[in-house]
Amino acid sequence: MKPATRKSSNERRSFNFLTVLVIVASITTAGVAQDMPKSSQPALDAAAKALAEGRLDAASREFQTISEEPSAPACMRGLAMLGLAEVALARKDFDAADAIWKRLADDATMLRFHRETARRLIAETKRIQQGLPARDPDAYRVQLPTLPEPAVTLHVAPMGNGAADGSATKPFRTLEGARNAVRKLKEDHGGSLPKGGVRIEVAGGNYAIQRTFNLTSEDSGTAEAPIIYQAQSGQSPVFRGGKRITKWRPISNALLRDKLEPSVRDKVLESDLKAAGVTDWGDATDLRHRPELFANGRPQTLARWPNEGFVETGDILGKDTFKVWNRIEGCRDGKFRYLGDRPGWWRDEPDVRLYGYWFWDWYEQYQKVGSIDADAHTFTLLPPYSNYGYRKGQRYYAVNVFRELDSPGEWYLDRRTGMIYWLPPKGIEVSKAEVVLSMLDEPFIILNNVEHVTLLGLTFQEGRGDGIHVDGGADCLVAGCTIRRFGGDAIIVQGGRHHGVFGCMMNTLGCGGANVIGGDREKLTPGRHYVENCTVSNISRIKRTYTPAVHLDGCGNRVAHNLFEKIPSSALRIDGNEHLIELNVIRDVVQESDDQGGLDMWGNPLARGVVIRWNQWSDIRGGTANGAAGVRLDDMISGVVIHGNIFERCGAVKFGGVQIHGGQENVVDGNLFVDCFAGISFSRWGQKRWLESIQRFLPQAGRPPYSSRYPELAGLKENADVNIVTRNLFSHCESVFLRDGGIERTALNAATARAIAPESVSEDKSAGSEQLKQILFEKIPSEEMGPYPHPWRIRQ
Repeated sequence: MKPATRKSSNERRSFNFLTVLVIVASITTAGVAQDMPKSSQPALDAAAKALAEGRLDAASREFQTISEEPSAPACMRGLAMLGLAEVALARKDFDAADAIWKRLADDATMLRFHRETARRLIAETKRIQQGLPARDPDAYRVQLPTLPEPAVTLHVAPMGNGAADGSATKPFRTLEGARNAVRKLKEDHGGSLPKGGVRIEVAGGNYAIQRTFNLTSEDSGTAEAPIIYQAQSGQSPVFRGGKRITKWRPISNALLRDKLEPSVRDKVLESDLKAAGVTDWGDATDLRHRPELFANGRPQTLARWPNEGFVETGDILGKDTFKVWNRIEGCRDGKFRYLGDRPGWWRDEPDVRLYGYWFWDWYEQYQKVGSIDADAHTFTLLPPYSNYGYRKGQRYYAVNVFRELDSPGEWYLDRRTGMIYWLPPKGIEVSKAEVVLSMLDEPFIILNNVEHVTLLGLTFQEGRGDGIHVDGGADCLVAGCTIRRFGGDAIIVQGGRHHGVFGCMMNTLGCGGANVIGGDREKLTPGRHYVENCTVSNISRIKRTYTPAVHLDGCGNRVAHNLFEKIPSSALRIDGNEHLIELNVIRDVVQESDDQGGLDMWGNPLARGVVIRWNQWSDIRGGTANGAAGVRLDDMISGVVIHGNIFERCGAVKFGGVQIHGGQENVVDGNLFVDCFAGISFSRWGQKRWLESIQRFLPQAGRPPYSSRYPELAGLKENADVNIVTRNLFSHCESVFLRDGGIERTALNAATARAIAPESVSEDKSAGSEQLKQILFEKIPSEEMGPYPHPWRIRQ
């Protein structure tokens, strides 16, 4: 796309807002969903239509009347003021538009979203008047620190030795050696580093990690003298927490061999871990203690049945029974019938584990099998039992079963003998393959109360636990790093201020990507942590739910310009206040779990101020009983803004591209929904349930800083289930609204049977046919979504 000229940008300004929404709630084109909600403010629709048709005086009068009507909701008055500014732009009166936006921005009675929109429009119009494109992409990118020329450079290389001094000719062999040299340098300079700080250049090659690399407050730098642990230019240092297994042979025990399917008996190989020096065999399913086997970088599958998919539980036989909603029967103690005969073959298996969604399809756990009764076709499980109990017809499969070692790529570890068994994938040459068992079950690196330390361009892989922990401190950065083949999370940030995860690749993880907690929710002070320009994929492999690409908690953190894909449940889990989620691409997620969204929030009507804008959500159509949404605001979530997003092929069963469950005052504005099961879906609570549920939040809602930051909390008890839905376009969707009850505050929404190409909304031209031209109020910056080139971003 070429940069917009001043002329085309001004033309876009005069048509990109309310004026374009002339095909509003009255659209009844053949094939268009007929559940388009009626407008809550018909006069606003009439004003927009007049503006689009060039009847500027009529439009101005209507917008002025609405904006000054005391009984009109603030959301409608704000839209009217924005419309007035569009009339001024149509008349080329930029000073008048600027004055209107400034009045709106300064009016504390208006929605914060509209006030911030006005401020942004002021800045964009100023750029246009200077002959620049309206948007500056750099304004939506993090300002990374500029690394000074180091005062001291130390070196680390795989061939370093104990006599090393950290020079290029005598490098240290370990990061610990370099860390200790930095400590000595500080000591020699009275406790501080010389200006420019220290750069530790790490040469390419493999580094075996057998224990955590710990940094504490004494290992901190400063803004003027940072400490940088950096890959040497053009090289790839790899820190590995696994053990290579090399001595493979056919199974030597004939009795074991005969337990396998005849077709694979001669193909399954064994290796003696004790002979290889491996004595910590971990646990088969315990998170962060479970070993994994990797062949040429690909995770192998712990022997399982069935080889793909799930089977279902039969009759529930536990004695501690209960009912949910007086209709769903379950039991708390784990005993149930299995279907078919296969598990009856496993009676001599020492440690069968079952993985299942035992009661709800949004929560799963591993369970240990105590006994198998082949005659009665029953499993009896060992405590601890599943958190939510068990019920009939739920999905599960078995793992850690030697007899089920029957599919290429499966493996099994016998913890009684220390023998490992493996059926190599087809086409692999075992003698030349790199077969690695993950070992280290501690974080590879811990930064505890550290400031101004950067990890740049390093690779970490093959651990049973987490990759990197950052606890407390400030201004630390993990940039351009690869974190893969771990059993836990890639990066955990707990507390502190302004830590960053930038340009990293996180994949093949047992749990999630970045788990980031920062800021004070009680005081509503921001943490200012950020996750930007990263790619996270193929995660949640062991813990399949509630282990997203990014989990944010606290206050005032940011997730931007990332790509999240191939995840069985949510890509983003957001808790807390004032977070910003923008310009990300999220696709092919919620593949397996139910009742989730690509982004999920839950359970607190005071978790406000979150803005979800300009993201692309696509191919999120999973779920079983309830479905999957692009963005899901669950159980009372309120005061969230969802603006300028593109939802493609989102929603299923009961959910739309956006799903709101019992919340109020959420703003869904200016989004494009394309080929979705439904645009927006609602699960209304009603006033009684709402009042009962919010009681415990009322004391906090009524005192500062919440009462001052969110003045709308004064009316928290009112208007249950009422949200604001404006200026959205629904293209080729099966439904527009589901279960809204006609109570939402709606205006200026449009639907068309035509499938609009999402990229068209980023261009200064019509989004569709003559009938539908100029539909969206504002350019959606699709060209800015996702990762962008940067020297510190890992290259795929």
